[in-house]
Amino acid sequence: MLIRKILLSLLALFVLASCTKDEQFALNTSESDVQRIGASALAKGKARGKSESVAIYENPAGEWMIIPGAHSELRRTKNGITAHFKTENLIPGNAYTLWFVVFGDEPGPPSSTYAAGHIVGASGKGNFSGHLHLGDGFDAPRTLTEFDSPLTAEVHLALRTHGPAQPGIIPSQINTMDGGCTSGFPSGPSLHPDSDEVGYCANIQVAVHPGN
Repeated sequence: MLIRKILLSLLALFVLASCTKDEQFALNTSESDVQRIGASALAKGKARGKSESVAIYENPAGEWMIIPGAHSELRRTKNGITAHFKTENLIPGNAYTLWFVVFGDEPGPPSSTYAAGHIVGASGKGNFSGHLHLGDGFDAPRTLTEFDSPLTAEVHLALRTHGPAQPGIIPSQINTMDGGCTSGFPSGPSLHPDSDEVGYCANIQVAVHPGN
């Protein structure tokens, strides 16, 4: 179930903005591996109104791994959710965006919307924060017309790279799904490596916050 949910969350971002629509990507990790990673994430524990998780990335061997030192926190109130996503080993000078991917109470694909974005400094550490208010709309797919379950929804936080910051289009790179993207690079419902190549865009990390 966890692997299906993660793939659905990444698929939501793929539908929102795909650089190459004719590519297909295979997941090279077994379900048991992802279940193990998910169990570790859930073991971080919950407090009332707050959940904590780890961030997951794909290594060069195609295995999904927990990022040492990375941390994701989601705070819930009746008026909305606030996400704090801290991670490491990003590429200095690259632009990144973070996206809310929200599952509704009914079965079906999730819906996504922008959370945060900025250019990473020399340390390679990223610190992203964003808020989703009760009643806010989603970008795509429009399975949910508005955010109506801040206390109970399952929420995934997906980190996306937009390659090196490019003068003249930086606002687009740190605020939109396809800012700075060119064709011929990875897309699709999976995780991919980061890169410092101009025009490269891909989903590179994800953190899972189960519903209550």
